[in-house]
Amino acid sequence: MQEQLQREYDDILKQQNICTAFQTIWDHNNYCVLGYEALSRGPAGSYFHSPLTLFEYARQQNQQLELELICAQLASARFSEQGLSGQLFINFSPDTLVYAFQKYGEILFKRLIPKNAKLVIELTEHQPIEYDSILANCLSACRKLNIRFALDDFGAGYAGIKNWLQIAPEYLKLDRYFCEQLLVEHKISSALTAILELAENIGSRVIAENIETAEQYQLLLNLGVPYLQGYHIARPAVQPQQQQATPSVSLNPEPYSALSLATPQASVAPDLSSKALLDKMLEDKSLSSLPVVDHNQRVLGLLKREELLARFSGPYGHSLNQRKTAADLMDRNPLIVDIHTSLTEIGRRLSQHTASGLDAAFIVTQNNQYYGVGLAVEVMRKLANYKLQLARYANPLTALPGNVPLQRCLNQLINNHQDFSLAYFDLNNFKPFNDICGYERGDQMIKLVAELIKLQLTKYAHFIGHLGGDDFIVIFTQTGWQQAILNLLKQFDVKREALYRQKDLDAGGIIAKDRDGQQRRFPLCGLAVGVTPWTANCGLSIEALSEQASFAKKQAKLSAQSNLYIANTAPAVMLVE
Repeated sequence: MQEQLQREYDDILKQQNICTAFQTIWDHNNYCVLGYEALSRGPAGSYFHSPLTLFEYARQQNQQLELELICAQLASARFSEQGLSGQLFINFSPDTLVYAFQKYGEILFKRLIPKNAKLVIELTEHQPIEYDSILANCLSACRKLNIRFALDDFGAGYAGIKNWLQIAPEYLKLDRYFCEQLLVEHKISSALTAILELAENIGSRVIAENIETAEQYQLLLNLGVPYLQGYHIARPAVQPQQQQATPSVSLNPEPYSALSLATPQASVAPDLSSKALLDKMLEDKSLSSLPVVDHNQRVLGLLKREELLARFSGPYGHSLNQRKTAADLMDRNPLIVDIHTSLTEIGRRLSQHTASGLDAAFIVTQNNQYYGVGLAVEVMRKLANYKLQLARYANPLTALPGNVPLQRCLNQLINNHQDFSLAYFDLNNFKPFNDICGYERGDQMIKLVAELIKLQLTKYAHFIGHLGGDDFIVIFTQTGWQQAILNLLKQFDVKREALYRQKDLDAGGIIAKDRDGQQRRFPLCGLAVGVTPWTANCGLSIEALSEQASFAKKQAKLSAQSNLYIANTAPAVMLVE
């Protein structure tokens, strides 16, 4: 058996029967493809088809160096054959890198650089990285060839901070653990924030791998991770799509988007002469910018009034620019956003873009076609108004949004036919606790519920609101929230005891008068949660949904203890008598 495997493996190397697939790395800040990682695997249907099996066998037979070099050469050749652009990421172990450089020198690495693209070498972490003078010289020589480096699987194996600081890679690729645990462990977000801050100071750009869901993608965007890779972006393909569609994100409850800012404005063709451009600008003084689009309405760039007029000023301005066209004079990297992009996201991207100031313009597209132009000043104005509205409708005790933002969120979800689950939180036996133990402790109890909801449910929640008193609303648009709510209820039952008097705990509740004026014991406060699903085919209006949510909450409150009640997934109207 072993001899047969060796023969099969030797044939693969001899015939270079390696399949190369390319996986997209997405540049979110510029809404474009940064590059592709080359992924090598054995022949389809063979024992060595899996890359894990292929490379592990090579390591066991001490043939890893030869395999990695063959894979790298094939990846570069196939990348060039397809005319792919951007950056090609190929994997090298540190030993292979040093061995190849010592044996072949610069010649090999020059050949690995694909046509019309740049090369990034990912240093893998399967073995310790010995940073010595040999490796340092190798890195330096490669960088003189404009080859960049990435440290792969950072945070696992041998890829630690020491290697990061010594190698100073242009890119830092996070280990898959970060994405896998992002929606489960709240500490991951804090760790990523720290890594991003350190990366900015060091000069490395962070790439998150293994992104499989829109929720992971959205949370990484919120944290400020600029480059992203995984099945949610694109699956590995022998012939990847060069015009990558923008990855989908979770719906944002923010009521405004780029659509509300876009002003339809005339555009120009790339071959329009500079004289015609100048005449157009001088004729219409309200034009501060002009988008340049092709015959398919694809955005090519942006012309700015001030820059165009500055080019033609001075004694030689006309003679130097008279033969130029719009394509020659335009900014080729304007900020471009889709009509559905939220104001918060536009503001974040404006702050990172080279165009600065409130007069900066950006282009709005729909289905990757030109739609209109927006101004930074309008983004800031609408964001300020939105924050004022949030503050106006926020609960003063918890600072969570109230009923008006909730209604907006529900309208948006229903209009988009987005399935969701609405959870209604309410405290059992809160009134006697508040009356006997005092309003100060009552406020602390409400704050406790708010903090637990934010801590346990933020990763799963589309919206968290406080309607007033001890009533909270959470909207979920993804799965996994059931166990999170159960964990929350357990934590509440433990932490509530710190708010009671010792004699209340000894008695197992509060001794107080009921509504009939009779003295009786009320159990310790429990947290009741009633959840009502909404689907696009259930036909429930917001008013009917509100009734169902109240019914679900009442069902949860039938138990004095902390309790979760989930209404039937069939149309909820069936639950009402």
